[in-house]
Amino acid sequence: MHNDINTDSLPKLEVILASLLYLMSHYAESPTEELRRAVSEHFDILHAHPECKSKLLRDVGLRLHRQWSALNNIKQRKFSRTPITLH
Repeated sequence: MHNDINTDSLPKLEVILASLLYLMSHYAESPTEELRRAVSEHFDILHAHPECKSKLLRDVGLRLHRQWSALNNIKQRKFSRTPITLH
């Protein structure tokens, strides 16, 4: 989570937002684990960014960071399903 983020070396808030838009658009074309992780991390940065004065954006950043992190966890698991037998 954002406790690991060094806020002194962060890019401007506008760069984080632009990067998020780019990453999410790129993910729509080519969904990969690396892009999911990057999107999650950028939402976490948005949440913790010192320039982000909007409570709404901070809350959205936190919630979407959690959602994208959960998506990463789900996608990384391998589900073994037994075939359904119809009688």
